[in-house]
Amino acid sequence: MRKKTVRLGLNYILVAMVLITIATFFHAELAWLFLLSPVGETEFALIGLVVGWMFGGLGVVIAVLGMLQAPTREGEVSLRPMIIVLAAILVIFMVLFYASFMKPEEPRLRPGETITI
Repeated sequence: MRKKTVRLGLNYILVAMVLITIATFFHAELAWLFLLSPVGETEFALIGLVVGWMFGGLGVVIAVLGMLQAPTREGEVSLRPMIIVLAAILVIFMVLFYASFMKPEEPRLRPGETITI
């Protein structure tokens, strides 16, 4: 097992998890920050998910290739911190996922709609 290659794959997986978390739970805030329309917000979320899935798939392939390669003499490469960070991001995603079911989303007004009181 080549730990440097596995660590590179884990880094790609970490980037994927962060992108998917941002695209899933914070797309509205980023759309407001970048002044995107509702269509732009949807496209931003979809692009974030697709790019996250691509990074995740690439990370899995690189990590598996690193595990299958013959070991080499390399310096001390520790995978423990990366695995702890991945677990923390996964816990954050699960907490946000659970919280999304507990708080109902407010209905948004579309352009041209009015509120009847």
